[in-house]
Amino acid sequence: MRFLIVMMLLAACAVAQPIDPNPDGMSIYFDTEGTAYCLELDDWEPAIGAGPTITAYLLVTRPDTVFPTIQAWEAHIEIVTNSYTPPSASPWQLTPGSANYTNIPGDYVVSPGHGYQPIICEAVLIAQVDLSWSGWEGHAEATFILEGVEGSLSFPDGPGYAAEAGFPSPCQSLFGEWGEVAWINGDCLSMGNDDLTWGAVKRLY
Repeated sequence: MRFLIVMMLLAACAVAQPIDPNPDGMSIYFDTEGTAYCLELDDWEPAIGAGPTITAYLLVTRPDTVFPTIQAWEAHIEIVTNSYTPPSASPWQLTPGSANYTNIPGDYVVSPGHGYQPIICEAVLIAQVDLSWSGWEGHAEATFILEGVEGSLSFPDGPGYAAEAGFPSPCQSLFGEWGEVAWINGDCLSMGNDDLTWGAVKRLY
């Protein structure tokens, strides 16, 4: 049974590949395959019960390691949004068993020994967040900012992960530098590749 589950997961991996062609990427996407970082939502007619809920995913893409799991990761994440229920200081839901070992708003230092994430696909989900908008808002906006944890000794130059204790893997940004990495109805940056850029824009509603 376990073998069958693994084979099904491997088959699912072949459906879509992350748009970031480089190894050891970390970024925020609106799908678990790492193909959409720019989301366009139509405005809605304000009414009771109207307004969308959108899930964003923090992914490590194309992990370059011989180890089979991600055991730890670090990143600083900010969300600028008009969401009706703005995220709290620590809004991101970690994978089951994980724990954030800092209380600094926006900082995530997920320590080894908790919530190992198996590396099966080339996009590994390590956290997610839901944004919801009020029925009376009528327009959704969000900008996601990803940077390194200030003062980190393991990852001084930006976010990173460890597939095994003592083996830190610094990550690279989808856009070549850290900062804004994903948008909902925002001024999206281009990857500099027309095919990839068009494929990275999704429109809902």
